[in-house]
Amino acid sequence: MGPSQSRELGRLRRKNRYQREDQAQDRGLVEPTHQEQQSQVQVQTDLRAETSQMSSFNSGSSSTPYPYSPTPPIFQRVSSSRRSSRLPESYSAQPHDTTIATNRGDNGGGGQAIDTPTLTTALTHVSHRLLRKTKEHHTFIVTGDILFSLFFRCKSFTRGVSIIQTSPLTPKQKEALISAVVKSARKYGIERDDWISNSGEVEMRRGFGMGRGEVDEVVAWSLEQKVVVFSGDGMTLYAVDFLYELKRGLCHLSRELEGAGGEVDVDDVVEVVRRLVAVEGKGRSLRREFVEGRYERLVFSDDAWEMVGREYERRFGEKGLKDGDDNYDEAEREDNASAWTDVS
Repeated sequence: MGPSQSRELGRLRRKNRYQREDQAQDRGLVEPTHQEQQSQVQVQTDLRAETSQMSSFNSGSSSTPYPYSPTPPIFQRVSSSRRSSRLPESYSAQPHDTTIATNRGDNGGGGQAIDTPTLTTALTHVSHRLLRKTKEHHTFIVTGDILFSLFFRCKSFTRGVSIIQTSPLTPKQKEALISAVVKSARKYGIERDDWISNSGEVEMRRGFGMGRGEVDEVVAWSLEQKVVVFSGDGMTLYAVDFLYELKRGLCHLSRELEGAGGEVDVDDVVEVVRRLVAVEGKGRSLRREFVEGRYERLVFSDDAWEMVGREYERRFGEKGLKDGDDNYDEAEREDNASAWTDVS
């Protein structure tokens, strides 16, 4: 075989080898070179190191709501109109979900109680939305639990806000108020959507049988009292006339003692008596005829009156309530002598 034939044969062999390598590479059967093998090993090592680092970070961090996975779950966005309907019944938003259960009182409905910080935050939210939607500032009277949470500050919670309208709301204003209350409940983890309601006014009309004029009398005395419980951009909440709140508490206590009512916290009634003694009585005991002289539809029993009187005396060491046949004290005699001249 001559030199030319040998060269031609070599070219054919190389050509056939290249063709076989190309075919094998197309089928993925070609073995990587030593340099390629080292490169692949390095890449795999880097991936394992990165994976280990991510795993240790996620397992030790509380900022992620899901366990580690190479691809975090993608949360499907839901339109605002559908979002509320998909909320579970036990929905609770952090950090305002610190509510506590209570069986106290009958004001504001059942369910869990609202702690005072959450209550003030939610009221501020309602006030802001009410102003934004109605472009007006609104005034309400409040009765019941909220007084002992925000004004007397003897309770760290309330189960609801019972309001009395000072003037009727228009349908648009009422819709704006209800919407704000519902949204704030879901935003701050309040269990009940109706945590603000007109149950105070309903109790007056249906529970005590008061007419429109009598309700207006309560509103007038309350506004004249000028005790602000909460004030925000869009609404102000005034405390109900404390004499009404006292008689309301005595009525509920009377029903409880007769076995016809719910549980009543006597300490709350005593707090109201203390306020009235300080302001209305100027430090002197309240006489029964004075208490009975206003809001005549609210009738209470002797047992309820005596129970509150005993509890007041036990706590403060002096009488807070007096019956009509009690003797006047010396200060009252002096007042009567100075205010009345005997001309006979």
